[in-house]
Amino acid sequence: MQKHKTDIPHFGLYGESSWINDSEFFHIEDIESRSGGLGWKINPHRHAQLFQILIVKSGEVKVQLDDQQQKLQGAWAIIVPAGVVHGFRFAPDTDGRVITIAEPLLEDAYKEKAAKYIQPLLSKAYYIDFNGQRSMLSELWPLIQQLEGEFSYIREGRALMSEYLIKAILLLLHRQQMNGEQSTTNKTETSQAHQLKELIENHYREHWTSHQYADALGTSTSRLNRLSKAAFNQSVLDLIHGRMLLEAKRSLIYTARSVEEISYDLGFKDPGYFSRFFKRFTGIPPGKFRALTNLPTI
Repeated sequence: MQKHKTDIPHFGLYGESSWINDSEFFHIEDIESRSGGLGWKINPHRHAQLFQILIVKSGEVKVQLDDQQQKLQGAWAIIVPAGVVHGFRFAPDTDGRVITIAEPLLEDAYKEKAAKYIQPLLSKAYYIDFNGQRSMLSELWPLIQQLEGEFSYIREGRALMSEYLIKAILLLLHRQQMNGEQSTTNKTETSQAHQLKELIENHYREHWTSHQYADALGTSTSRLNRLSKAAFNQSVLDLIHGRMLLEAKRSLIYTARSVEEISYDLGFKDPGYFSRFFKRFTGIPPGKFRALTNLPTI
């Protein structure tokens, strides 16, 4: 008999029951120390207020980020913002590190010169390929090793040094990310585009309109749509619907909540309207989507 799925597991660190309530918290460990004793598998889960970076130096990993799966070989960075459902199956002897950072520690960076580099990096889950840029990985790895040293020993200025190292690591990841992307907007527009993504994250359950987002950003709806299409190749409404659909899929795949409960959680007053919304974008009703989906077995 199949075990019913409950709410998506939230962890401080995977497999640990204690909750982390430290605004300056960070943690670093090698992949084997957490996954080796678990058959090199980390089941799907998510973290509240914890941002993770997996740096895979060599080996192979099957990754699940929300409803998407990917097989990666060689050298990669995997960016996992708070709230994203993620799971991993590593090939034995995969070499890499997992860095976990409390979101409040990163929020301080938003007020600094580093914000324009770091903030975009934290906005969504994605992969950064180092296989064609081993020289960049050679720059990154000593910083990771130094961060491990700061984590292992209590020394004067440890917290400050760790914060500087984390920012340096994020900046190098940003550089590598930009190597594979061609920016189509200027710096002001890029910042505003990511502010839009943050606002959608905070208000999509309230069903804000495009006009409300434009007002919040002090711009017009037409200009915000042009900015959104340039930065994300989607209109503001597309982004809103996409975020709502993502959360609906998460709940259908990873929880046992009814379609009605999910619809109310997402701010729909009528479950029937939610079902029509879901079917319009996926082609199937939510109940059938749940029955057909079997993603947790990566």
